[in-house]
Amino acid sequence: MQIAELQPSLVKQFAAIIDRNQLGQAYVFSGVAGSGKAQLAEWIALRLFCQNVQNGQPCGQCPECQRILSHNHPDVVVLATEARSLKVDDVRGLKAELTKSGVEGQQRVFVIQQAEKMTPGAANSLLKFYEEPVAGATIILTTTAKNQLLPTILSRAQIINFPEPPVASIQSQLEAAGVDKKSAALAVKLTADVAQAQALVADSEFQSRVQAVLNLAAQLANRDASAFVSVQSSLLPTAKALPEQNQVLALLALVYEDALNHHFEVESQSTFVGEAVVKQLAGLSSKVLTKSLQAILAAQVRLRQNVTFQSATEALILQLLAAES
Repeated sequence: MQIAELQPSLVKQFAAIIDRNQLGQAYVFSGVAGSGKAQLAEWIALRLFCQNVQNGQPCGQCPECQRILSHNHPDVVVLATEARSLKVDDVRGLKAELTKSGVEGQQRVFVIQQAEKMTPGAANSLLKFYEEPVAGATIILTTTAKNQLLPTILSRAQIINFPEPPVASIQSQLEAAGVDKKSAALAVKLTADVAQAQALVADSEFQSRVQAVLNLAAQLANRDASAFVSVQSSLLPTAKALPEQNQVLALLALVYEDALNHHFEVESQSTFVGEAVVKQLAGLSSKVLTKSLQAILAAQVRLRQNVTFQSATEALILQLLAAES
């Protein structure tokens, strides 16, 4: 889905800001995965440099647009990584670019994707830009967890909160594309991007992770101590990279969220439609379910803080077993 369709209000807002030549020097784009944060950052760069703006929209075809889209524009710098964290060395090149003048004009755009991955050292190394902004330079941080950014960065940037795209609309698109209802209901809870959701449900390894999480949840519901062993025997083999590990914890959180809703008889669309383990967990007390969900969310934070997946998850399983005893 194009950003103009995904976030029409924000596109309209930034088009007006650019037309008035009032683009700020620092933004934090905050929102769930798939809400269009990186797409809007790219759209802003396209809109600034496009040679053939049409009805307020970049053409996407001119040489300037093509260079941005192919990541070859000297005045548009994007920093992204699949690693667990962004360290000082990772931002060193971007910092060097920040001190330079524009190669082909006065305007420059710098984007750091998943900025919550920055270590304190890396984040602190950027503070000079926030304290002494460079004329014509705009820096955009995208994040799904703005509370993990330094308060000093948040206080010096304009925070743009991205509305979540309507789940029903995304699920309808998936079902129209041939995805079964049960898989679509799960995928839309993990990403708001239709293409990413389609890729997920078509991935056999993803399906293996889902089953491993459901099996683990069943062990926890039965207060089975072998759940601790399942971390190494079942979860680790299906989640070797950080994105997959984050996904496992997100899936487990969704199981408990379903159980909590079922416990309180909340009319909410279930993620795991028809799974017996949800009903079984829902039989636990609201206090236990709430405490368990909080523990899972805390484990997700620890994983982002360079704690290994095995350590974070084994500690979590012990907490969940204790909470349910």
